[in-house]
Amino acid sequence: MNPEILVLFTVGTSASGKSTWAQDLGKRFPHLQIAILERDQLRREQYGKSHDTAFSWTDWDVGQESEIQKQWVERLHDLLSADVLVLADTHIDPEQLTREASLLCEMGVREMALQYFPAQPLVELIRKDQSRSYPVGAAVLREQIQRLQPQDAYWQALEAAETSCAKLKA
Repeated sequence: MNPEILVLFTVGTSASGKSTWAQDLGKRFPHLQIAILERDQLRREQYGKSHDTAFSWTDWDVGQESEIQKQWVERLHDLLSADVLVLADTHIDPEQLTREASLLCEMGVREMALQYFPAQPLVELIRKDQSRSYPVGAAVLREQIQRLQPQDAYWQALEAAETSCAKLKA
């Protein structure tokens, strides 16, 4: 593990530009080793193991999410040697963000931050979503907009994890 690694959480709805932003980081900072971990990529890989067709959210078996979580933790361990690790998922649930940050803290990660993608108009998100390879659909986007909280809620979740971890180490 790189003791100086910076872990960046993305927070935002589907189709808000999180993955594009993460991929652009590597272009903007070529001198840094930047790794990206996305659960959606893991889902596509898992889906491909048992299907001859392209990934589809309507065909995705949510019962496989526990396996995706296991794979995510395994890949997380593998990527902690990077300079920057971007966890490019929605992270709309602050409690889930706290759990992930706590896990990273327990692994020895000291520097964590987030990149917040504010809610965009539903019509704009639907337009962007429809042009993606794996659209989630209007109903999911609408639900995500409703669940997205102000940026401060996510910073507080990150700080809560860091405080909790510091107490455990003391």
